[in-house]
Amino acid sequence: MNRLKFLFFAFTILLSFNSIAGNGSWELEKNENGIKVYTRTVDGENIREFKALTSISASRKTIAQIIVNINDYVNWYPDISEAQIIEKIAPGQYYVYSVLDLPWPATDRDGVSKMTISKSEGTTTIKMKSVDGIKDENDDYVRIAKSYGFWKLKTVGNTTSVHFQYFASPGGSLPDWIINMFIVDNPFDTLTLLKEKATS
Repeated sequence: MNRLKFLFFAFTILLSFNSIAGNGSWELEKNENGIKVYTRTVDGENIREFKALTSISASRKTIAQIIVNINDYVNWYPDISEAQIIEKIAPGQYYVYSVLDLPWPATDRDGVSKMTISKSEGTTTIKMKSVDGIKDENDDYVRIAKSYGFWKLKTVGNTTSVHFQYFASPGGSLPDWIINMFIVDNPFDTLTLLKEKATS
C-alpha cells in the first residue's frame, strides 16, 4: 500500500512538472499607451505565443460586434488584405477566412479558422482555431496550418477589459523582424486600432 501511495505521489509530481515545463513564462515585450504585450515560448514550437491586454472605454457589446464582424477587417485590422465569413455552422459558430499581407520578400499567408462565440455573466469569449478541408489552398499564399487563440472581453464598471491571446505557426521561413511583427507589433497595433474604432 505504501508503495502504491509513493508511485501515485511520484506520478502526480511528474505530471505537475510536465505541465509547468510545457510552455514558458510570459515576458513583457511592450508597454505603451495602456496596452501591454507579452510573449512566451510554446512547447515544441519555434514561434512564440502572444497575449495583449488593455482596457477600452466602450461597452463589451460594441467591442464584440467589431471583433466578430470579420468582413470589415480589411478596413481596420492591421495587415489583413482579405477577410470573410465562409459559413455559419451553428448559432455562435462560423468558419472564417483571412489573408495576411506580409512585407516583401515574404509570401502572404492565409488561413481558415473556426470562430466560436460564447457569453457568460459580464464576459464574452471569442475563440479561434485553425481547421482543414474547408477552403482550397491558393498557390499565391502559404497556408497557416496551425493557429489558435481567443478574445476575452469582461465588463469592468464603465469600461471593458480586453484580453487577446494567439498562437500561429506561419509556415515556411520568415525573417526575425517579420516574426516579431506577428507577435509584438501586430497585436499592439490591433488593440490600438480597436480602441479607436470602439470609441469613435
